[in-house]
Amino acid sequence: MKELKTLLIKTFIFSIVLGIITLGLRHTDMSSIIHDQWYFIILFYFVLTGFIFYTLLKLLQKEPRKFVFSFLTKSVLRMLAFTVIILVYAFAIRQNAVSFILTFTAYYLLFTTWEIILIVPIIKNKKSNSH
Repeated sequence: MKELKTLLIKTFIFSIVLGIITLGLRHTDMSSIIHDQWYFIILFYFVLTGFIFYTLLKLLQKEPRKFVFSFLTKSVLRMLAFTVIILVYAFAIRQNAVSFILTFTAYYLLFTTWEIILIVPIIKNKKSNSH
């Protein structure tokens, strides 16, 4: 799948850029709000985003009519799962909870926006090719 490879390469570069920006921010007054394990959170989102791209592209090939519903369903379920992760972490490890919540949420928003930016042109391309 050429599209998947392209999406993964772009997402890898995006992850590296986020890492570089985060490293820079760690040397400013914002360092206290960035979780110490931020690089694991980026890795988590990179792997998850790759999996999401894979499943969405497979669905787009097999059943394009179900794509929008599936995309929205996955987005809602992911948001609920991440809310649970945040709550569990916040109650289990209270001393780092604020920095974890802020870092995790910021990366969530950035990676979700990134997914949409990359997947919308593919959807439009598939629609124009099917007509």
